Amino acid sequence: MSDLATLEFANGAFYEAFAAADLAQMTELWAASGPVFCCHPGWQPIQGRAAVLRSWAELFANSGPMPITHHLLARDTIGEMGVVCCLESVSGHGFIATNLFVRDGKLWRLVHHHAGPFAGKLPVIGGTARPPAN
Repeated sequence: MSDLATLEFANGAFYEAFAAADLAQMTELWAASGPVFCCHPGWQPIQGRAAVLRSWAELFANSGPMPITHHLLARDTIGEMGVVCCLESVSGHGFIATNLFVRDGKLWRLVHHHAGPFAGKLPVIGGTARPPAN
């Protein structure tokens, strides 16, 4: 599997954990060492793995599983870092998101998730679509 394919797989696993409100899977996806950050829409920035995972636990406890889809807009690697930009639809609300990953052996681990409101009309999102080839 290519670097970009494994990056897309990791990004897809993030959205699966998010939709299922699966804290165990979400925990597995985040880098265990080094700095991690998260910016949920409308929240203050969160820094540190423990604080980021607490934020997901709080979000999941309040919402439970939820309808979420994503549409991949762009992805690439920069050395040992992977960058994914996508549109999200969470319970019918549109967001633009950037997910940053670092390589951990053959896997990609999240180090940053940032989502914010999408300005403009959100296209219909039916699942992940591949971006054009670079």
